[in-house]
Amino acid sequence: MLNTKQKIKITGCLGVLFVFAFGASCNGFFVNPSLTSISVTPATPSLTAIGQTQQLTATGTYNDGTTQNLTAASSTTWSSSNTSAVTVNNTGLIKAVSLTIVSSVTITVTNTTSAGAVSGTATVCVGSTCSTSSSITVTCNQGTSISLSANGGAGSQIQFVATQNGSNVSSQATWSSSNSSVISISSTGSGVATLEGTGTATVTANVSGLTGAVSVTVTQ
Repeated sequence: MLNTKQKIKITGCLGVLFVFAFGASCNGFFVNPSLTSISVTPATPSLTAIGQTQQLTATGTYNDGTTQNLTAASSTTWSSSNTSAVTVNNTGLIKAVSLTIVSSVTITVTNTTSAGAVSGTATVCVGSTCSTSSSITVTCNQGTSISLSANGGAGSQIQFVATQNGSNVSSQATWSSSNSSVISISSTGSGVATLEGTGTATVTANVSGLTGAVSVTVTQ
């Protein structure tokens, strides 16, 4: 028969073994997601004047479907294919240095981890011949007619997107709603809006003085 002291020792040993076994098994279950790709927005920016700057954003996509802003991450580096024409700093801000050397410059962003390096690129048009658009287009992921009840009622969120020259400029826009009792939107919320009630509201995006808008009707 085991005395009380022996039982305590055996119980303690079994507890230690259980902790080690559980820790080893968890290593097989909890695996950090791997970075699979990086997209740069805007993908085709234009610089038409010396000294002009524009902010680029790098978004990483992982193998579990999640995304993360990697623009200024410590493991991210930015480079320009021609620094005599366009420079880029370590947070993705590009700047036109010369307009006559080349017509386009490739900007590359690379994120390096223990699993390897993943890169993305943007092509910068340089010079006065760049095709630039004076219009901003605004769209809603739910269309222009939205059912409040189908979206979960008041307080549910919808996404507006502002584009220029085919590039998503939502994060650069200042947003506003003509009727906040129907749709409310943060001026710096990257186009994420909240359904408040029924009626019609016009959502506007302003990017560097250029505006675009879409009218949305919300029904019960």
